[in-house]
This record gives sequence, structure tokens and C-alpha cells, in this order.
Amino acid sequence: MTCKKLTAILLALALSLTACADGSNEPAPAANNADAGMLTGKTYVDTYKTYGTGSCATLNYFRAEDAAAREIVSNCVDGLVEPDRYGVYVPSLAESWEASRDYTVWTFRIREGLKWMDCTGAETTYDLTAEDFVDGIRYMADPSNGTCPQRSVFGLIAGLREYYRDLEAIDRGERIGMTRGEATARFDDMVGVKALDDCTVRYTLTSPSPSFLSLIESSLQLLPVEYDYAAEQGDDFGSDHEHLLYCGAYYIERFERGKSAALRANPRYWDKDSVTLAAIEYRMISGDAASVDMFRRGEIDHANFGTAEALSLQNTEWADKILPGGGSFSTDCLRLNFEAENPEFRAFAENENFRKALMYALDRTALAAIRDEADPAGILCGTVSAEGAVCDSGGTDYTDYRPLKELKGENYDRPQLARAYMQNAIAALCDEEGTIAGCESAAVDYMPVCAFETDGKLPVTICYAGPDNEEGALMAQQLKAMIEDALGPENVEFLVRAFAGRTEDAGPLPCDLCFATLATEYADPLGILSLFASDGAYAAPWCDVPSCGSLIEGALAARTFEERLAKFAEAESRIVEGGYVIPLLSGRRRYQMSYLVPHTGPLTRFGPSKYKGCLVLTQPVTYQEYLALDARYEAEREAAVKTP
Repeated sequence: MTCKKLTAILLALALSLTACADGSNEPAPAANNADAGMLTGKTYVDTYKTYGTGSCATLNYFRAEDAAAREIVSNCVDGLVEPDRYGVYVPSLAESWEASRDYTVWTFRIREGLKWMDCTGAETTYDLTAEDFVDGIRYMADPSNGTCPQRSVFGLIAGLREYYRDLEAIDRGERIGMTRGEATARFDDMVGVKALDDCTVRYTLTSPSPSFLSLIESSLQLLPVEYDYAAEQGDDFGSDHEHLLYCGAYYIERFERGKSAALRANPRYWDKDSVTLAAIEYRMISGDAASVDMFRRGEIDHANFGTAEALSLQNTEWADKILPGGGSFSTDCLRLNFEAENPEFRAFAENENFRKALMYALDRTALAAIRDEADPAGILCGTVSAEGAVCDSGGTDYTDYRPLKELKGENYDRPQLARAYMQNAIAALCDEEGTIAGCESAAVDYMPVCAFETDGKLPVTICYAGPDNEEGALMAQQLKAMIEDALGPENVEFLVRAFAGRTEDAGPLPCDLCFATLATEYADPLGILSLFASDGAYAAPWCDVPSCGSLIEGALAARTFEERLAKFAEAESRIVEGGYVIPLLSGRRRYQMSYLVPHTGPLTRFGPSKYKGCLVLTQPVTYQEYLALDARYEAEREAAVKTP
């Protein structure tokens, strides 16, 4: 699915927005969805059996990290808006909204008469009002609740970063001239979210954000909360289904942490006529590979899997049930640690010739073949931002803006050029004996990953940390061979280690170089590019790229969205061409088998999957059925997004 076909599902609509939604856009009933899918004569069921691979350690949606917990909660707690089956944002708990001319102020009108529900589907005494959205930010902005604000939310809502850091400093025992009570009392005046009355909430942002609706879709931290209830529960809030309140299409009827969950349709849901499934059953499994066996046994109605499993199903009765999987707006890359404890690597990382030597030492096609042997070129990625995530008002993909477009298909793999760049770096940084200027012998402690000693001389020691799985191990060995062969073992020593932690976050790394994943959090390049400017969303960005900050400022001051994207594209090209991060592969390519009829539920592009309006068959969807469904859907969607 290309961005040109989307024809500005998200951004063109936002840019043309002055006021939106009057409640007239009712989703089609199940019968109409079935007709639109051209699956007449089929039999449907009202229960969907699916699975998750996370532990569901918590259902507290301000803290939930694993995908299973996020998906479960997003089907049970509604946000201000939601995407329809074409990806167009329509009313949810907000029945209308408007944005200021510069997209720095967004105002939402909340439905009247809403109530929170408990885990039995019973109505509570708690009203759902505009203040609950304010209190969602209030709860998330208090580090004592165990929260960590999402990077894009943290940097976008006015005053949030400063408020959170004040409380964080106080909790660490640092004296900042006020008590905790005095600090929390400043929330209403300091943080850019206000309840103007019971039904109106207003967000004030740090910079123009025509893509704010897509952030509402993606971030559970913008959901409402009944603050008195959450405060009463304390640490138990969201610990299980009984310590949570609900306002979505479903509530959690049963929950066994790490094992299963059962969702039941909310009988008092504001849009209950659009809910087509009476129940959703989750089972927690160890990994996606197991989903194929469970699907074949009829234990689940959907399975996601990789290329190896898809190839193994060829020439079986399941071959015609293999369907294309959903897209991923993530990029796998090599991240350099510019604050490395290793003095040898730190000295070389600051040198552009060295960074380019690393870039041109890589054969990305060979690395891609580890993941997708059938079509490795199909997952190459030469940009930091994911293709298909952001489009302009004419449907042009952001990554097709120059000079990014020239970088998309770059494979590097020029070992002779890599060696020349390395020699230039050595000439600038080392004397004739190979002693690195300013470096002395040092003990480097990257525990729990590794520890080693350096002597301040060539070869440069590089400690690499990659994913702790079979694919990660194969890629690590390939990287070691490519880099040492191209740059020379006399010049670099590549230490390979496994790392099970998160490497996409800003902050200290337990290595010099790591395999990291960057996800486009919402439909704006700012979410990623802020990592590469000194005034980014975190105090310690990945690195400070010269001129990147000024280009980002220019993008934020742009008069049109196209001008904004052009400035961002220039900034991103400097990041990539300068070797500050090395893009490798687009997000993992997937396949699926499913009883769920494609395109009948909401088209969530940035947030977790939602099942409101979905249809489930008694037999798996075949590939031919999928092609027919997809062709008709694409024509309908193209017409839908052209009609705001």
C-alpha cells in the first residue's frame, strides 16, 4: 500500500480542517461491510480468537509497553478520535474538533452523557468529561505513577517536559526551589491541556502539528482517565481487569496475566450499533512461529509469521490461505554511541570519514537476505523515516522528497571506498605508529553486555550489540565480516555481543554500535528527527547533527505542509549522508492467515489494531478472495479520502 494511493488520508484532511465532524459519519453495519467485501453467501461468527506475544505485565495504559497489552486496552478505552475503515479520522469520544490556523491549538468537543464502566459491563457513578483528558496528561506527567512519557507527546504538549522534569528532580532529592506540592499545583497553568468546560478540552502545542490526530491514534498516553479512581487504586491501577475502568467498544471480562484475556462487547457503548463482534478472546503465546500451528489446529483465527514459515506452507493445503501482512512504519538501523565509554570509538565516531567508512563497508542486500531470502531488495531502507508513513496533500511520499529520494535505494557495499574513507580517518586521528590522538589505555565497562580494555592504538575496538535471537546473531556475524574485511582487521576489531534491552531510546548505550529500531510514531517526521538536534524531545538526543536544529526550526515555521516536509527532508538527508545513523532495513516483512475479513475494521496505521466493525468467517480467507476484497477496497478508499 503506497502513500500515493492513500492520497493524504491523514495530513491532507488535517490541513483542510477548520472544523470537523458532526456525528453524521456512522460506520456501515455488518451486512454492508460484507457486501462491500464481495463475500456474499459466507457464514460469520461473533467471536474472534486471537493472540498476543507480550506478558501483559500491566493494563495501565500510561505504562503498558508490550503490544498485546496496548491492543487489548485500545479496544476497551476510546480516545478523542479514531480512524474509520479507510483511515479517515472520525469522531469517537469527541464529536467535533477544530484546529487553529497554525495548528498549535486543538480544541475537542466531548460527547455528553458518557459514563465509565467496570469489568462487569455495569455503569459506574463516574461521568466521563473533558477533565478526564486533562487528568490523563496529569497522571502521565507524574513520575511517581511509574510513567515515562512517550517521546512525541513529551516534546509536543506545551510545558509537559518542564513539569515532568521538575517533579523528577524533586523525587531525586534535588532542590529546585519548591516543594512537590507547589510543583504539582502549577500543572493547570503550566501544561498545555485545559478543560474549558465539562465538554470541551483544548491542547496547546509547542510547535505546529497538522498531524496531531495521528498522534491521538498512536499514543495511549492521550487517553482519558478517571483520576479519583486511579488515585484510589494507587499502584493497583491497571494491575488487572478489575482495577480498570472502560469507555470503549469492549470491556475486559476475564484476565489471566501471561495466559489469556476475554473481551466482551460493551452494552452501554456510545456507538454499540457499529460493534459486530460480541467477544474477543486472547491467548498469550511465546512467539509468532507458534501461531501457525495454533491456526492450523483451529485454536486461533489469525496468524502472523515471517518468510520462513510462509515458504514452509507452500505445497500444502494452506498455501492458498497465505495473505500479505500489514505494513510497518519502522526502520532498523545501526546506531553509533557518540558518548561511548570506549575512548577509541568515541574519537573515531566524531570523524565523518570513519562514519562513512562504516556505511560503505555494508552490503545491505546480504543483511536483508537473512530476514527475507525471497526478496531482500524489497526490505532495503536508505532513510531513517519509513516509506509510506507520511504524505503531502498531493499524495507524494515524504521519502520521495529530494534529496531523500536519492538515498532510498542506496545499497552502499563499496569496500574499496570504505577502505579509502578509513585511511582518511586514520590520517586525521593517528600518528605513524597508530596511536590515536588523545587516547590512553582504558578499562571499558559496558556490563551487563561486556567489559574490555583498550590501549589507545589501532586497531579501533568496536563493541557491537545486536538482538538476542537467531536472526540477530546471523546479522552480527555478517556485520563483523563485512566491516573487518572492508576496513582491515589491522584497523578495526569488531566485538560481537547480544543485547536484549531497548536500543531505540535516547540515553546511554552499553556498547559502541548497536542494532536499533526507529518507529514513525505518528504522521510527522518530527517524531524521529528530534533525536538528532540538541534541543530535541530529550535532553540527551542520539547525537547533535550540525545545522539539523536550524533546519527543523525552519520546518516548524513553514507556511505549508509541503514546505515543512522539504525542510525535514533536507535535515534527514544530512543525518544519513553524514553517517550519524545508518539505515539498513524496513520493518519486518510479515505474512498472515486469517478468518477475519480484510478491511472491515478501522485502518489503524500508527496505533494498535481495533476490532470495532470487523467480520469473522467460519473459513479462512483465501488469497483469491483477498485480491478481490483488496481491489474493491482500494477503489472505495481512494474515493473516500477525496471527499472530506
